[in-house]
Amino acid sequence: MKTFKIDLTVRARQDTTVCAYADHRRFLINGLELKAGETYGGVFAAAVGEADFQKQPCYRDEGVNVRADGDCELEARVREARLPVIYCLGDSTVCDQSYDGGGPLSRCCGWGQTLPMYLKDRFAVSNHAEQGSHTGDCLSCHLPPVLRQIRPGDIVLAQFGHNDQKQSWLRPFEGYSGNLRKIAELVGERGAECVFCTPINRLIYVDGRLNNYLDEYAAAVRELAAELGLRLVDLHSFTTELFLEMGDSAQELFYHPPGGPLDRTHPNDLGGMVIGKYVAEKLF
Repeated sequence: MKTFKIDLTVRARQDTTVCAYADHRRFLINGLELKAGETYGGVFAAAVGEADFQKQPCYRDEGVNVRADGDCELEARVREARLPVIYCLGDSTVCDQSYDGGGPLSRCCGWGQTLPMYLKDRFAVSNHAEQGSHTGDCLSCHLPPVLRQIRPGDIVLAQFGHNDQKQSWLRPFEGYSGNLRKIAELVGERGAECVFCTPINRLIYVDGRLNNYLDEYAAAVRELAAELGLRLVDLHSFTTELFLEMGDSAQELFYHPPGGPLDRTHPNDLGGMVIGKYVAEKLF
């Protein structure tokens, strides 16, 4: 795994709002308001290394590319620098969603792609999450290249459950928990830290009450993290409490495809940022 620092400078040509991304729409800057002639500078991190995907082979990083939205001039100096890496393992609620159409509330976003914005140059992020993936896919496809690259000081974040739920052999306290245990053991053997994340909740109401479809999966993760002495980021509790607090406005956090119905599983850009910020705060 090669890691880099990005010295980023943007200068507004006129009053504008700036968003900057690296690679597969990984957020570096979001919604930065600049006056005409005003300049912003920051240092961020990126990682380029080996990765395997089953459905999206184009997600493999082959270099560091930086771009920006807004009426601005962009200067990005990329320099190799040795940095610890956060590897993300998970499903479509974590992965790099590359869809750029529409506005930030009508684009799908995985929380893993928002982490660089909050971590700056403290850690580089390598996102190995993929749409439709469960813990079995992770062990057979996504984890092996991570294990070949991780070093002591690196962190592996693992959030699954949405697709495990669809497989009879991946019940919460059976195959699902067993696979998570194996992931943690393999990461630990290489001197890196494995951090479990409970699955984010879905915004689905049944008889006027927020659903509990993923409760058992979240409970299994909590129990296993406590048994193994691992750090836990309880995204299921966080999102459940957030949705209840927001009420009807919680829909603003979810992907609403142009002309299509509200997707009650996948966050949009705003939802991904809210969750990603929470993950970063719990880690550090």
